[in-house]
Amino acid sequence: MSRDQFVVVVHVLVLRGSELFLLRRANTGFMDGYYALPGGHQEAGESVSAAAIRECREEIGITPRDLQPVCVMPYRSGRHQGLNFLFETSDYDGEPVINEPELFDAGCWVNAAQLPQPVAVWLPDALALRERKEWYREFEWD
Repeated sequence: MSRDQFVVVVHVLVLRGSELFLLRRANTGFMDGYYALPGGHQEAGESVSAAAIRECREEIGITPRDLQPVCVMPYRSGRHQGLNFLFETSDYDGEPVINEPELFDAGCWVNAAQLPQPVAVWLPDALALRERKEWYREFEWD
């Protein structure tokens, strides 16, 4: 019997009061034009939280000092399947900027209650989980 392997994806809510920092994806081939959180795939040998810290450094130039887990959202969409781990931080070194302009064409602070459109389809549900202090939801979209 063979085992399928699925990606582990980390995302970070970078908070400043009631605002969060979003990036608009571009030239990635996946969800281009959508606003999303900083994040990406876990690498071999890396812990999930270390991946979240690395992705913040690579994508927006900050280093979280205090990273808190928010929720886990296993997902399926067409040929994509994996695990989303969502963290949050409001304590970090640096100021968010676009560090990878080849992957993102905009970065902005937004009110978490008024997300720009289009936004990553799972993000409103993740924010609702955070608000309700729930840690798990399976997510599927077309």
